[in-house]
Amino acid sequence: MMATLLSPLRAFAVPILYIASAVFFIAGLKAVCRVRAAGQGTTLLAMGFILALAGIGIETAGAELKLALAGVALGAIFGLWIGLRTGIALGQGIGPLLAGAGGVVAALVAIAAFLSGEDWPIESALALTGGLRGAALGLAMLAGLAAIVLAGLAALGPAARSSGHPSAVALSASASGLAAAMVGMALGNPIVVTVGALATTSGWTLSAIVAQSLGRKPSDLVFGLGSKPGTTGDEYGDVQTCGAEEAAMVLENARTVVIVPGYGMAVAQAQHTLHDIAKMLEQRGAKVFYALHPAAGLIPGHMNILLDEAKVPSAQLLDWQAANAKLAEADVALVVGANDIVNPATQGDPQSAVYGMPLIDVGLARSVFVIKRSLRPGAAGVKNALFERPNTTMVFGDAKKVLQAIGVELKAQLPKAAAA
Repeated sequence: MMATLLSPLRAFAVPILYIASAVFFIAGLKAVCRVRAAGQGTTLLAMGFILALAGIGIETAGAELKLALAGVALGAIFGLWIGLRTGIALGQGIGPLLAGAGGVVAALVAIAAFLSGEDWPIESALALTGGLRGAALGLAMLAGLAAIVLAGLAALGPAARSSGHPSAVALSASASGLAAAMVGMALGNPIVVTVGALATTSGWTLSAIVAQSLGRKPSDLVFGLGSKPGTTGDEYGDVQTCGAEEAAMVLENARTVVIVPGYGMAVAQAQHTLHDIAKMLEQRGAKVFYALHPAAGLIPGHMNILLDEAKVPSAQLLDWQAANAKLAEADVALVVGANDIVNPATQGDPQSAVYGMPLIDVGLARSVFVIKRSLRPGAAGVKNALFERPNTTMVFGDAKKVLQAIGVELKAQLPKAAAA
């Protein structure tokens, strides 16, 4: 009786759910590439996953599900734990873990398919047979192992603590996607093929974008090829420092301010406080812009997503080239938790590890304030000569706390109506 009821449901509902899921995946990936639609994009991706899981659940409803349910339960517990425990500060470690997890799963599924011969629980007219099936599963295992190796290199290899970390993680995710796509082809599951193909292409593209932004090749970043030795970053001479009050005094008289957010802003979760500062400056008549670098944060677009979360108007967001033109006429450049992307060595020192990377040239502004915890180097591990320039002043401390202190000073100077 159950089989009689499930048969038409599988025949009609499963294809519809898979098609709808694929549409949500594609629309979601397209949306997250746009600043103002990033939040909507993540919702669309979540809906795609829910529909895909519903389709797979219906498709496997008549199979022996003890091991499958145990795997789902363990995955749910592990996923909830990661979701609750993962903060932005754990990004360097959690990225390789999640990227390589897909490779582990695909390799295990491929091994199980080999061991089961042709008696796979899910029957599909689209499934490959014979040598083609074996070749697809073999490639899935190879790609899965590659994803694991790349994840290991991203976590423990040359890219672990460098600006190439996002590229290594993206390559691992791409290999995981390829492994999943091959498993989907072997077993005739179209949604697994679709999601795997999307992960493969997007991961590869993301890795290429990161490498291009650093002036390197993805393989160089992953394996540390062609890297140049950096300095410890401790050999600083004359560095000017000030507190939040002094920085606020300069900012309140500025007519054009260019803000450069970096990974330190993300760690401190200071994007909302930063936007509050920008709004106070605008109330004083200043023009405020945000300079976005493709290598800022964990992955390209990281700053876009955080600023979108804080509801920063997209008209204020500038790429690094447009930002440099604006910096030439700016009164103040406010660097919040960024380091390598504002390092003048990217253009002036061929021996530097960051040489060739695009530069947000904040030194063009009349005054530069750098909010940073210390003089420790960034991901590339090199000294930043910007910190010693006469128009640069360091404001040491947690980005959010420093910005809050600046906000208190600015708010105290606003007219009562504006401050309210």
